[in-house]
Amino acid sequence: MSLLNYIEDDQTYQFTKYMNLIKTQEDKILFDRFAYGVCDPQIKYQNEKQKKKMVILTILQVCQRNKCVTFDQIQRVCYLNSRTEIEQLLIELIQKELIIGTIDDQKGCLNIQRCISRDVRKSDIPDMKKQIESMYERVKHLKEQLKKQ
Repeated sequence: MSLLNYIEDDQTYQFTKYMNLIKTQEDKILFDRFAYGVCDPQIKYQNEKQKKKMVILTILQVCQRNKCVTFDQIQRVCYLNSRTEIEQLLIELIQKELIIGTIDDQKGCLNIQRCISRDVRKSDIPDMKKQIESMYERVKHLKEQLKKQ
């Protein structure tokens, strides 16, 4: 299969393992866009499959960083116009188990327990390490506080 096949495949959401399929500068641009990018109204996608894939990848990125995401947030970052379209996408993502969570229609949000991760650039790893170390220190401090009680 080609890189384009994986990008348009509705089962593939992480692309780093397909880096070896990059043969041209055009492939590199396509890879970077789908591995690390988010929705951008300036980009003209080759077809609706690619456009939908980028919307899904953008939603996954937002869900990775939040426990609750409003429909308004999704609408804003994905440049979507319809609440119905957002709800249908979220239902699809939950059914595919790309997101584990619940839709709260009353509050207009998605409550996230967990979701699959996006690809990570090597340059992102130091920041990720700092975040984990910081979280570790907070948990360690909390553990000490609990011991005192």
